[in-house]
Amino acid sequence: MRNPREILLWLVAGLAGVLLLVAFFPLAFPLAPWDWRISSEEATVLAVERLRDLGEVTPGAYTVTHLNTDLLLERRLLRERARWPANEAPAALSGGLLQWEVFIYPPGALARDWSHRARIAFNGEIRSLRRSLASQETGAPIAVGAARSRADAFLREQGLDPEGFGEPQQLAQQLQGRTDLNLRYPVLNPVLGEELPYGYQVIFAGEALVGYSFWFDDPAPQSLRQEVQPVGFLNTAHTLVVLLILPVVAFFFVRRYHEGEVGVRTGLVIFGVTMALGTLFLLLVAPSVAQSFDLGIFSRLQTTWLWGFQMLGFSIFPFALLCFLSWSVGESFCRERWGAKLASFDALFRARWNNATLARSALRGLTGGLFLAGAVVALAVPLSRLGVWTPVTSLFFWPSHSHWFGVAMTAYGVVLALYQTLFGRLFLLPPVVRRLGVWPGGIAVALVTGVAFIPTFWLLPLGAGLLLWAAVCGALVFLFLRYDLLTSLLACFVALVAVPAFPYLMADDAWLQLQGVIPFLAAAFPLLVSVRYLASDRELTYRFDDMPPHVRRIADRERQRVELETARGIQSAILPILPEQLAGVELAHAYMPAREVGGDFYDVLALEDGRLAVAVGDVAGHGVSSGLIMSMAKSALAVQVTFDPRVEAVFNTLNRMVHQSARKRLLSTLCYLLLDPPKRHLVYGSAGHLFPYCISAGGAVRMLESVAYPLGVRPTLRVPVRETELQPGDTLLLLSDGLVEARAEGSDEVYGFRRLEESLAKHIALPLAAFRDAILADMTRFAAGAPQSDDCTVLALRLP
Repeated sequence: MRNPREILLWLVAGLAGVLLLVAFFPLAFPLAPWDWRISSEEATVLAVERLRDLGEVTPGAYTVTHLNTDLLLERRLLRERARWPANEAPAALSGGLLQWEVFIYPPGALARDWSHRARIAFNGEIRSLRRSLASQETGAPIAVGAARSRADAFLREQGLDPEGFGEPQQLAQQLQGRTDLNLRYPVLNPVLGEELPYGYQVIFAGEALVGYSFWFDDPAPQSLRQEVQPVGFLNTAHTLVVLLILPVVAFFFVRRYHEGEVGVRTGLVIFGVTMALGTLFLLLVAPSVAQSFDLGIFSRLQTTWLWGFQMLGFSIFPFALLCFLSWSVGESFCRERWGAKLASFDALFRARWNNATLARSALRGLTGGLFLAGAVVALAVPLSRLGVWTPVTSLFFWPSHSHWFGVAMTAYGVVLALYQTLFGRLFLLPPVVRRLGVWPGGIAVALVTGVAFIPTFWLLPLGAGLLLWAAVCGALVFLFLRYDLLTSLLACFVALVAVPAFPYLMADDAWLQLQGVIPFLAAAFPLLVSVRYLASDRELTYRFDDMPPHVRRIADRERQRVELETARGIQSAILPILPEQLAGVELAHAYMPAREVGGDFYDVLALEDGRLAVAVGDVAGHGVSSGLIMSMAKSALAVQVTFDPRVEAVFNTLNRMVHQSARKRLLSTLCYLLLDPPKRHLVYGSAGHLFPYCISAGGAVRMLESVAYPLGVRPTLRVPVRETELQPGDTLLLLSDGLVEARAEGSDEVYGFRRLEESLAKHIALPLAAFRDAILADMTRFAAGAPQSDDCTVLALRLP
C-alpha cells in the first residue's frame, strides 16, 4: 500500500460505508429511537423519584434497570405503516418498542418479588409506574365511582388528561382477601383505527392505588409470534453449533498436537483474552439481562450471579476454547502455505506496531468493515419491498442493557469476531481450499459459516437473513484470501458493532454518544498505533519453522498428559450418575479409572413402557482416540435406545458406527440387557464382552452367556439374543475386564472368575450398595493395593 492511490481507495470505501449508514439507516430502521435522551442510569434516577408517588421505597433496596423490547409491537406497526399519519410512526405506540424497565427489590427478596416497577421510554416519558402487593394481602374494596375520581386525579398528576380518553373499562379480579380493579382508559380516535385500541390503565389493589401503565390490544398476536419465533430458535441453535463444532476442532487439535505440529502458547493467550473479555461483558450486562430469569428459591441478586456463572460456563468458555483450538490448528494449517497471512496479526499481538504490514491491514479492516456495515443496511431497504424487515429492537440486545454499552459491545464484538474469524477463516479455509480450489472452497466456507455467523441484528424472514449473512461471510472470506487474517478479523468486528452502535451516535445524550464511539475507537486502535508507518517500507515477514522449537521441547513431555486429561474429561462428562432406584429396581455402580485412561462406558436408561435398557462396554486401547470412540458409542446407544431398544437393533447400530468410525480398528465390546421389571423378564446379548451374572437371593450364581464378535470387527454382526426369567430379589451384575484381570504388583496371577463368583455368593445378602463395595474390596485386597492396569466398571441391579 505504498501506492497513495490504494490508500485513497480504501479511505473512499470507508467513507462510502459511513455515508450508506447515515443515508439508509432511517429507511432500513424506520422505528429507530431518534428522540433518545436518557441513559439507563438517568432512567433509574427518574423511576425511583416517580415511584415515590405510589409509596416509599424500602431503604437499601436492590435496583435493576432492564431494557424492555417489544418485537411483536414493532411488527404490528410495520404492518400498518401505510396508515401512519404523515408517514411517521405514532409516538404513543412506538414509544413502547424500547423502554427502560426499572425494578426495585427489598433486601433479600426473591427474583420474582419486586416491590416497585417503572417503564420509561427513551425520550423520558413515563410509560408505567407500579407498586406490588402480595396476593394474600387484604384490603377493603373500592367503589367504582371513587376509583374513577382517584384515577382521573392520578392521571392528571402524571401529565395525562382524562378528557383525551373514552369511558374506562372496568376489569375486576377477585383475590382471597381483596378485589383488584383495573380502569382501562382507551384513547379517543386511535391513530391506527378502532381495531387497534390503546390507552392507559389505572390499577387498584383493594382501595389502594398501586400504579398505572400503557396498554395496547393487538387483534392477532399469534400471527406475529409465528413471524418472530425463528429468531429465538436460531439464537439457541448458535450456542448448540458452537458445542457441536468443538469436538471436531478438538479432534484436529489433538491429532496435530500428537504429531508435534502445533504449540499452545499463543493459543492460551487468545483463550485468556477471550475469557477475560467475556467475563467483563457478563459483569456489565448480568444485573439487567438476568432480570428475565427466575431460579426459584434464590434472591434477585443471587439469581444474577448464578446466571452469570452459568453463561460463563456454557457460553463464554466454549467460545474461548474454540478460539484457542481454532488458532492452534489454523496456525499450523496456514504456516504450510499462507504464513504471510498471519504476519500483521502476529505484529499486533506482540506489540510490534512500527511497520507498514500492520498499518495496511488495520486500514483495510477498519474501512472494509465500515463499507460492509453500510452495504448491509443499504441492501435491507430494497429487500423490505420483498417482505423482508429489519427489526430495530434486534439492535438492542444484551450489550445495550449495560450503562457502559460501548465497553460491553466492544468486549462482546471481539469475542464474536475472534470466534467467527479464527474458526470460519483460519481453521476452515486452508483445508477446504486445498481440496476444492480457491473460489469454490471460499464459496463453500461462506455458505457454511453464514449459518454459524452470529449477527448483531436480524433480518426476517430468516431465509433472507441467512443469505445476507452468507454474503457478508463471503466478503470476509475474500478479505482473508486476498489479504490476511487481521484484515478479515477487524472487518468482521466493525461489521458486527457498527450498526447497533449507530443509534447511540444519533442520541441526544452526550453519555450515549460516547458509548457509541467506544466500539469504533477500539476498531481504530491498530490503525492509530501504526498509521505513521502506513506509507513506509518497513515490512514484517512472518517466519515460522516447520517444527517450532517450543513444540519440539514439549511434544514428548506434554502429549501424553494432554491426551489423558482430555480423555478423562470426556469420560467424566459422558458417564452418567445413576439414581439409587429406577423403575422400582435398585441400582449401584462404580467406575474406577486406571492410570491410563481407557474406554469403559455404562448406562441405564428408563424406557416409556417401564423397561430398563442396561449396557456396559469397553473400547480397546487407551487415550483420546479410545475416549472419542467411547463417547460416540455412548451417544449412539442413547439415541438408538430411544428409537428402537431391541437387543438386535442396538448391536447392529453400534457395530455399524464403530466399524465406520474406528478406521484403525479400535474395537469395542458391549454387553446389553433389556429388563422388564414388572414381568421379571430379561433379554440380553454380548458382543465380545464379559458375560453378566445373575445371583439369586439365596446365593446361586449363574453366568448369562451370549457369544459374538466384538463391535467393529465386521461390517455386519450377528449377536445371539438370549432370554431368561428372573425371580424376586435376583441381582444382575455387569462388569468390565479390569475387575477380573486385577493382579498384585509383580505377580502374573489374576483375580479371575472363580474368586469373583465366590465373592458374589458370599456377599449377596448385603444391601446392594454394600454388596458392590464388598466385591470391590475383595478385589482390592487380592491386588494388595497395586495400581490398576485397566479401568474397572461394576454395575449392579436388584429386582424387588
